[in-house]
Amino acid sequence: MALAFGTPVPGAPGRYLDLDAVAVAISEGLTPSLGRRIATLIVAGFFEEWASAVGQAEADRNEDAFLAVGGTDWDAQFKRPRRLLIAHGTLDELKAQFGGTKGLVGYFAVNVSDIIRRLRARGQEFGIDLAGLFFFLPDDPRFGQILAQVKRERDLRIARVRRAKKKLRPEGMRGQPPDITALRPVQYPIPLRADLAAEAQ
Repeated sequence: MALAFGTPVPGAPGRYLDLDAVAVAISEGLTPSLGRRIATLIVAGFFEEWASAVGQAEADRNEDAFLAVGGTDWDAQFKRPRRLLIAHGTLDELKAQFGGTKGLVGYFAVNVSDIIRRLRARGQEFGIDLAGLFFFLPDDPRFGQILAQVKRERDLRIARVRRAKKKLRPEGMRGQPPDITALRPVQYPIPLRADLAAEAQ
């Protein structure tokens, strides 16, 4: 299980945040292509990426925001990419971000804006008001503060996992997930949507 803020359990037993529902839906969206284990690792370990997509989706409801996973450096022995890259943005921004990636096998995206729309519609069916923002807008000072704090904690967890991974014997590596990294650092606040496409040209 992977919820908001990189946590595996709710802050209080049985009490979930609206953002937790987005986390579960993203994990479900990634699972058919990556398997539940890696999907959960991505949602838990890259909160700042998908929360940024949520903030972007809420800031501009006319253009969909996505969380994308790309693979690089195909491993013929294990029949999978050696590295996974995580990115977020509109479809045009994703195309620009992945465009210059060396050894790119391909990428796919989960529509975060659509997840939010579906959650609101489903909530309405059950009398649950999800009309409020799922996450802070990118120009809200709390947006950057929360993402920076979660990123620090995530980086510490990843460092611990990588240290443990080095201790494994080579024959045990088959069951290990590929390296997973963000394609580019999240910037606070999120830059205007036109700039990433301009950078790629």
